[in-house]
Amino acid sequence: MGNQMHFAKTMDESIFNKNIPLNSQIQHLGRQNYQHIESVELYKLKNEVTKFPTIFEKIIANSVSSEQEGQLFNFHNQAQSLYHPNLIKYYGFYIDPEITTNLIISKWYYQALNKTIKNICSYHFQYKSLIPEKDLWNYLYQIFQGLQFLETKQQWHLQIQPDAIYLDQNMQVRLIPMGILRILSGYSLVFNKQGQALLSPELIEQLRLKNINPVHDPSKSDIFSLGMTLLEFMTLKSSFDCYSFNTNPPQLNDQLIEERLQESIMNGYSDDLIKLTKNMLQRDMHYRVGIRDVLNSKELNQNYHNQGNNLSPLKPTLNLSNPRQQNVNQQEQKPFIQPSIPVPIEQSNFQQNQVSIFKPYLELNKLDNISNFQQSYHFREKQDEEQLLREQQINRQLEQQLKQQQQMLQQQCQQQKKQQQIIEEQQRQLFSLQQQIKQIATQIEQSHIEPTEILNSSNLQDNFNYQINLLPTPPITYASPIKHTLNDFTENIEIQNRVNQVLAQSRQAISRYKN
Repeated sequence: MGNQMHFAKTMDESIFNKNIPLNSQIQHLGRQNYQHIESVELYKLKNEVTKFPTIFEKIIANSVSSEQEGQLFNFHNQAQSLYHPNLIKYYGFYIDPEITTNLIISKWYYQALNKTIKNICSYHFQYKSLIPEKDLWNYLYQIFQGLQFLETKQQWHLQIQPDAIYLDQNMQVRLIPMGILRILSGYSLVFNKQGQALLSPELIEQLRLKNINPVHDPSKSDIFSLGMTLLEFMTLKSSFDCYSFNTNPPQLNDQLIEERLQESIMNGYSDDLIKLTKNMLQRDMHYRVGIRDVLNSKELNQNYHNQGNNLSPLKPTLNLSNPRQQNVNQQEQKPFIQPSIPVPIEQSNFQQNQVSIFKPYLELNKLDNISNFQQSYHFREKQDEEQLLREQQINRQLEQQLKQQQQMLQQQCQQQKKQQQIIEEQQRQLFSLQQQIKQIATQIEQSHIEPTEILNSSNLQDNFNYQINLLPTPPITYASPIKHTLNDFTENIEIQNRVNQVLAQSRQAISRYKN
């Protein structure tokens, strides 16, 4: 077994030629750690005019036995059957014929993927711009196409999130299905506390029950995870914020999800996109839409075909006539996933090989400049369309903000009117209280007036009856007794008695008046 070489491929012979040694066909570009498939080796075909990796190699060690060899070919047949434009390309596997120990080192070759949709979100977040809606419909259509193909093969993704949706060099979606390269699902990562995932509510319930093998509908779980991913596309905010992974089990914040949906509406995205997102985020999986429901929906098909299949370019066109801008263009065209530094050339051979290495490097640069120059016209044609779409998005966003401000002003005016009515009512109540206080003060003053100033009816009647003259009584004088007779004397005594009687009555009246 150790002296045999087995190589199988799913593409045509333009990728690999079995009649030529594999090492003479590919050029090693370094090692890279992919988040979901661990470490890989990066390569490119030597006949390709590019400096970016187009192939990566995943090494798997197996024990030497005919049973293990059969499992390798079964796995190869399974990977070969998963051929779809929106799944990662599988090229084949190779068993190292030089291994003489008790291990078989199998090397599996796939399409190298340079970026994820998470990188697209980061780019738009950095430049404070929203992802165009036509790009979102394009991504959604491709993702659902890949998920539907996996469903027909009774396989699922089980870890849909922005950093797990890869894009190739043509900006086409490439999913890595579960079981081919990824060994753990999102549920297993959270269950084993090895990472985070955008889990559906039913998977969170399975975490609460501590089930190692969760009981759920994997298709509906992928739909919910894709809904949370779409929510991040529209807000450029991490959907992991809607989960509380510190609790056991993790909790889902429904209020924050609703706020993100409202923010997506404020960002100017269409009602069709918001409606589809809400249907994908239904808590009850029985009310949640399915993969075929979305693919057959009027919203997806109309928006995907009406808005076109071309994606908006991320970077502006540069003038290649300026050598300084040319260097900038070369730096900007580097992939998001950078290969590590290649194996250094020995110092003794460096000067001898410097000229031979420099010439093909110049030729590659010329070819790159030609391709960049051709791409510039393509970018210029799309630049006006992209600018128009962004202006429309900004105008929609400004209109939404203006409506919101008008509503706030109306609410403030209504509140001011209510406050004015309350103030007027309080003023009327205060005026009424002041009147009552004045009346009470008047009554108090009247109760304290002296009787000499206010005479009642009885006092007035007594005063009328008595007719008392308060002036002093004039003195009484008597005539000389010599001239008076006895009768006169007696008459004088009677007069005096009457006077005294009148004086007594007057004194009694005065005392009664005073009392």
